[in-house]
Amino acid sequence: MLASYVLDSGSPDSLRLGQLDAPTPGPGQVLVRVQAASLDRVDTYIRRGTHGMATTGPTILGRDVAGTVIRTGPGVTGFAPGDAVVGLTTGTHAELAVVPATHCFPRPAALDAVHAAAVPTAGRTAYDAVVNLAEVRPGDRVLVVAAAGAVGTFAVQYARHLGARVVGTSAPAKADAVRALGALDAVDHYRPDVVDSLRAALPGGEADVIVESVGGTLWSDVLKVLAPGGRLVTCGVTADSHAHLHLGRLMVKGWTLRGIGRPGPEAVARQMREALTLSAVTAAPAIAATHPLEQAAAAHDQLETSDFVGRIVLTTG
Repeated sequence: MLASYVLDSGSPDSLRLGQLDAPTPGPGQVLVRVQAASLDRVDTYIRRGTHGMATTGPTILGRDVAGTVIRTGPGVTGFAPGDAVVGLTTGTHAELAVVPATHCFPRPAALDAVHAAAVPTAGRTAYDAVVNLAEVRPGDRVLVVAAAGAVGTFAVQYARHLGARVVGTSAPAKADAVRALGALDAVDHYRPDVVDSLRAALPGGEADVIVESVGGTLWSDVLKVLAPGGRLVTCGVTADSHAHLHLGRLMVKGWTLRGIGRPGPEAVARQMREALTLSAVTAAPAIAATHPLEQAAAAHDQLETSDFVGRIVLTTG
C-alpha cells in the first residue's frame, strides 16, 4: 500500500512516500480503505521527534480516518465490507488502516469523508472540554482561546449549540472566520492590550468558562478575565507547557482548573458518537485545505505555518 511515513526525525522534507506492507486486522479490529485522514499537531511532534515522541521508522503518521470497511478481524460484529466509517487509530496517512472496532463508527450521511475525518481527535476533544469538563450552560460567557484552530472551531460551535455567549481569540486575519462560526467577537491574542480587549468583548467583561488549547503563553492574561467561580479547561500545549499561577488568586476566586485528561476507551467512544452527531447537525467541521497523500510534505508545511482555520486533510484515491 502507498503510505506517507518517517524514518528519522526532521523537517517536512524528511517525510517519505512509498509502498509498505498492508496491515491485517486482528481480533477486534477493522481494516479500512482510507478516503481521508486529517493532520494533527501530534503528527509534527512525531515527525520532529519532539515532546517526547521520537520514533524509529518506518512510522506512518495520522490518527483520524474516514473510509470504507474492507474486512473485519475475529470477533468483530456490526461492520460489513463497503460500510462508510470514521475512526480514531494510528497510521492513517496511508491507503489502508486498521481501526479498533471500539473506535470505529458509522459515518453520518450528512458528513462526507473529508469532513468526517476532521472530527475524531479535535471534535472529540472539544466536546469533552465544553460539555463534560466545563459543563457549559445556557447563558454562560465562554472564551475560546485559539478559536480558529482545530479544537477551537469545534469548541465555538459546541458552546453556541448549548446556548452560551462565545468570544474567541485569533490572529486578525482569522477573525471573520471565528465570527462566522458563531462567536460574538474575535480578539487579537497578539496585541499588547489583549486583557483590555477581552474585557471589552466579553459580556460583563468576564468569562464564566475558558477553553484553551495553546498552553502557558496566554494563561496569565486570560485568567485576568475569568469570573469568580469560573471554569478553565486546557486541552493543548502548542505554544508553551509552563504557566505562572498565583495560588492566592485561585483560592480567593474559587476557580476550577481542569486538564482534558486521557479518558478510557468507553468514554472516548461515547464522546466520539456525540461529537459526530453534533458535527453532522449543527457544528460543521472547518476544513482549511485538502492535499492528496502524495503531497503530505506540503500539508505539513502548511500545518506548521498556522496560517489556516480548522483542519488540514489528506485524501487518497
